[in-house]
Amino acid sequence: MADYKRIKCPQCSNENPRMLHEEPDKSQVLYYSMQGTPVYKKIMKCGNCGATFDK
Repeated sequence: MADYKRIKCPQCSNENPRMLHEEPDKSQVLYYSMQGTPVYKKIMKCGNCGATFDK
């Protein structure tokens, strides 16, 4: 059986995947695609307390 790590909010310890959202971090560009559009780093945002954190 495959074990995987659940993402957990560091502030409120929320593990509900419906309350944790992935958003682009517009302050950090990873690279530019072939069309010239930037690809941003992803950060997680808790829907319960509003904290933002890395995966």
